[in-house]
Amino acid sequence: MKKIIGERIRKLRQSKDYTQDNMAAELDITAGAYAKIERGETDPSATRLLRIAEILEVDVIIFFQDKYQPSRVEEPVKEYGFATKTDIENLTHLIKQLNREIEKLKTEMATVKKQGSKGKR
Repeated sequence: MKKIIGERIRKLRQSKDYTQDNMAAELDITAGAYAKIERGETDPSATRLLRIAEILEVDVIIFFQDKYQPSRVEEPVKEYGFATKTDIENLTHLIKQLNREIEKLKTEMATVKKQGSKGKR
């Protein structure tokens, strides 16, 4: 079972474009210790399995399912500096929303100015 779990972890890690070094750093263990988990040489604790599932953004049950197949449709999480592609997309969406709000405020301000200048005459 250790080998099966290790293989599933490895496939998931690769599908997310993470390296063993990335995972080891996230788990605060050496790369060698992490590699032993993937090779099935070490039995990871329940806490460590939960943390691995959290890092890989999956439910821990996926390591124990009989018919596990990693999704090939999912786009791997790619990092852009300290932000992921999803982070960049979310920020882009927020910026567009802010720009729309700014344009609305500009229009409202222009209307208020026009009304104010009419009242001064």
